[in-house]
Amino acid sequence: MEPEEFYAGPRRVTIQVPLGKSSSASVFLVKGDSPATRLLRLKMWHTPAAPGFFPRFHRLQAQLESWAEEDIDPPLAASVDAIGCPSVLTVFRQGIPILDRVRSGRLDRYEAIARLTPLIALTERAHALGLVHGSIVPGNVLVDPDSGRARLLDFGLNPLLASTEIDGALRAADYVGFASVARTLRELPPNSGPPRQP
Repeated sequence: MEPEEFYAGPRRVTIQVPLGKSSSASVFLVKGDSPATRLLRLKMWHTPAAPGFFPRFHRLQAQLESWAEEDIDPPLAASVDAIGCPSVLTVFRQGIPILDRVRSGRLDRYEAIARLTPLIALTERAHALGLVHGSIVPGNVLVDPDSGRARLLDFGLNPLLASTEIDGALRAADYVGFASVARTLRELPPNSGPPRQP
């Protein structure tokens, strides 16, 4: 894919490479127009935004900035294209999806499940503030390659597309998501580890 220019709020960014794609959205590594700008992450949804997308975005941004949780990055900017599909720009964090880390043999599956515990506690703190993650899936759980610490991506982004305000069902869905990630990790076949060097 050729790099292309994209405007997200006041920020102009250039797409570098695709990072992933699902039926609902595509994610790209992007760079800002300033040489000093760090790498960023652009998520582009394939369906139009629900009414009230921008007020919800600005409310989420303000809530996450005031929370100042070390492991949660507030979104930086948002945009809607000509047909109404939204995009959100966030900080790019290096990491390996937790399933890939286990499949490669570099992380035991039960150690991986244990690394979900602090993320569950983080999400409970968010719930107490009226925030939800909204999309706890394996692809949104990354492991830092240096520290081994697990992180959550896309905190609060999926509820931006919902047609209703945050309610108990969305909070419950976060716990269902963690249970599903743990079950997927538990059911992964044993791995003998990375291939040996000849």
